[in-house]
Amino acid sequence: MSNWTHVAGIVRIDLLRLGGQLDNKECFDWLSSIFGKEVRFNSSSNIWDEAYEHPKRFLPLGSEGSLTMSVWINPDESSIAAITVSIFGDLRDHDDPDAIIDWFKDKCQNNNLAIRNAVIVAENSYNGGRVWNY
Repeated sequence: MSNWTHVAGIVRIDLLRLGGQLDNKECFDWLSSIFGKEVRFNSSSNIWDEAYEHPKRFLPLGSEGSLTMSVWINPDESSIAAITVSIFGDLRDHDDPDAIIDWFKDKCQNNNLAIRNAVIVAENSYNGGRVWNY
């Protein structure tokens, strides 16, 4: 029987753009450098090896891949609430919701982001659920 951890998190980031739109790829790359890169089930063995050797460079990982990250950039350039990061997914054979919460706390508190608010829920089939908000 598989053990799954289900995760849904949102981080809203303030950024003063002064009338300039953010480049989607640059923004995603910047946020990936903070939260981590994705690993998919069918990623190359080199990516999997790197993820096991350097887990801090990647989103939390299960046996079939990592969590997923998506980025929404507010089209209203005058709004200081500029970016919303969604982190979500289902991790097979990952049984520690506290580890997910601790990872999220670290990313929110230790990266000099101007966070408006953030929340995450991590629920495990056997070990229950946890919620944390910033």
